[in-house]
Amino acid sequence: MDKVWGGHSCPPKLTTSSVIGVSCHSPAEVVEAAARAATFAVFGPIFEKKGAHPAGLKLLHEACQTNIPVLALGGITLANADSCLAAGAAGIAAIRLFQDNDIAAVVQQLRG
Repeated sequence: MDKVWGGHSCPPKLTTSSVIGVSCHSPAEVVEAAARAATFAVFGPIFEKKGAHPAGLKLLHEACQTNIPVLALGGITLANADSCLAAGAAGIAAIRLFQDNDIAAVVQQLRG
């Protein structure tokens, strides 16, 4: 049986208006992502997390000096999310913060 995607029998193709985010671990990678027409970058890890050396807020600030939005990722908590925005991030992305808590409550607290 053929799969159907949105009423079409073949998978959709990305277009020039598709949103494409690139995972980056250095400011240079964010510059490269912007140069290659990425819509946004996810930069991290910002804070300490298991098995990963944190980039920190200084490198996040540096990464945010591009012409695309940068989301901070990695070790983000309710206590440190605002510092990512102060460093220039357009927003945050998180895994454990949302997995370990009620998503609606976390979002409400973040938006204050």
